[in-house]
Amino acid sequence: MPITSQARGSGDFGEVIVQDWQSAGLLKPAVIKPVVASFERSLIRKTLGGLSPRDQQSLRDSFAALFG
Repeated sequence: MPITSQARGSGDFGEVIVQDWQSAGLLKPAVIKPVVASFERSLIRKTLGGLSPRDQQSLRDSFAALFG
């Protein structure tokens, strides 16, 4: 799911606001968009950061709302 700092009002269905964006290694406040994609592991160059347990739970809740 893409993470962006381009939040338009934040509150779109399935959108997750990253509460702990600084500890996640992000440069600006961010949201996770409800667009799911998959990539082959070899295409991932490096890990930039990680979501806090609170943000991970918010993401799980979003998945549950999106996919039941």
